[in-house]
Amino acid sequence: MNTRHWLRSGLALVAVATFAMAFKGIFARLIYQQQVSVNALLIWRFALAVPLFWAGAAWLNRGKPKPPLSRRQWLLCGFTGMLFFVSAWCDFHAIDQLGASLSRLVLYLFPAMVMVLETVEQRRLPGWPRLLVFAGAWLGTALLLLPGWHGGAVGVAGLAFGFGAAACYAVFWRTSQSLTRPLGSVRFNQLSNSVTLIAMLVFLLPALPASELRISAEALGWMLLMVVFSTVLPFFLLFEGLSRANAAEAGMLSMFGPVVTVVVALMVFPDERLSPLQWLGMVVVLVSVGSLKLVKGRA
Repeated sequence: MNTRHWLRSGLALVAVATFAMAFKGIFARLIYQQQVSVNALLIWRFALAVPLFWAGAAWLNRGKPKPPLSRRQWLLCGFTGMLFFVSAWCDFHAIDQLGASLSRLVLYLFPAMVMVLETVEQRRLPGWPRLLVFAGAWLGTALLLLPGWHGGAVGVAGLAFGFGAAACYAVFWRTSQSLTRPLGSVRFNQLSNSVTLIAMLVFLLPALPASELRISAEALGWMLLMVVFSTVLPFFLLFEGLSRANAAEAGMLSMFGPVVTVVVALMVFPDERLSPLQWLGMVVVLVSVGSLKLVKGRA
């Protein structure tokens, strides 16, 4: 695939966005080390990000017509915003309990969950290649996470958060694809993430002590890096890329995200270590979920 095709199809945008978003787990762990709670991190992240989404939308859409949204589009924007709220809440709890590496690998089972959604929507079972991919992904997860097969125990709550994040992100991915083309990626991100922030202010802020919202200058610095580098810019790039790219190619390309997180986590955090079986599990998960897109035409 030549460079010109990559740029025209949007795959280059998806690649850059995936690379940037892979650092989210790293930034989160660095913020947690500053005694910042999960809920405080989430509120700070979106309170800082949403104004940037609005500023970016105002600049990128300047002079362009803004047709009114239909009732269905408003409902879908609200739905995706709530989905991302739940997914993000589960995801950051998973990072807190599983670590940056393992939480990414669980989250990146979401393409297999997309396969299940497609099966329900189309009312037909997938072909055997897809079933083998699905089985392989879960085998890899077992190698990574079954108790006693690695250096420490993995809590049930951490796994539940990880799978919850993956499931919500799978539905978010499927639903957002129907909105990015008619609305544009910039406007979609502006509206959907605004709903996410409102949900956090309604459901998380009232139960959060004011003392937890006070964070150190170092934590704020890591937070700003996360917001700019791993939230706002990659969101714009990802959904712009998805509006142009073939979904199968884009999904396959995004599978290198966990590899980036794992490699960086091993370099940054002394406690992030994988045993030989866990390395094998990582390879099986990435190969299996990546192959899900390769066998799309054969399913």
